[in-house]
Amino acid sequence: MVDLSVLIRKKAFEKIIFLLRRHWLIFLGDVLLIVVLGAVPFGLYFGIKSAAPNLLADALARPAIVLLASAYALVIWSFFMTRFVDFYLDTWIVTNDKIVNVEQHGLFSRTVSELDLAKVQDVTSEVHGVLATVFNFGNVYVQTAGETQRFVFEQVSRPHEVRKHILELVEADRKRQGETGGVL
Repeated sequence: MVDLSVLIRKKAFEKIIFLLRRHWLIFLGDVLLIVVLGAVPFGLYFGIKSAAPNLLADALARPAIVLLASAYALVIWSFFMTRFVDFYLDTWIVTNDKIVNVEQHGLFSRTVSELDLAKVQDVTSEVHGVLATVFNFGNVYVQTAGETQRFVFEQVSRPHEVRKHILELVEADRKRQGETGGVL
């Protein structure tokens, strides 16, 4: 679990309402691709074994094949880890005061953006496709008038419920700020 205190600074009254990540089915597609790519060396091994069995017994060819297979496995593992880190660390945190968008870009780059709920002008949710409809995931767009004009919660579970809940939080935040005169 990501330590949220590193990513956001909460005010005394602020509570984390929900933490969102992409739907697990999105990562399943990457896992299937990794499995297929991981099966390629085995297919090549059996192909070489049946077409040229002496090649695997050769004193120079065998170490070269092992070296190439190891390099290929390392590339596949690196690809998997990069996809997993990007999937797992892309996070959207919604509190009763703000929205925090944490986007991971590769292994060593991250962007963290914050948006005050009072600045939200519109929240839209969309679900496209058969899988997204069956498994109930999609995008939620949070529109503002600020410098970052649009926050996108990509491929999150229950997007229509998330939209509805954010709109309720926006209304409650505006009422709270109206009661306190906007000063906290």
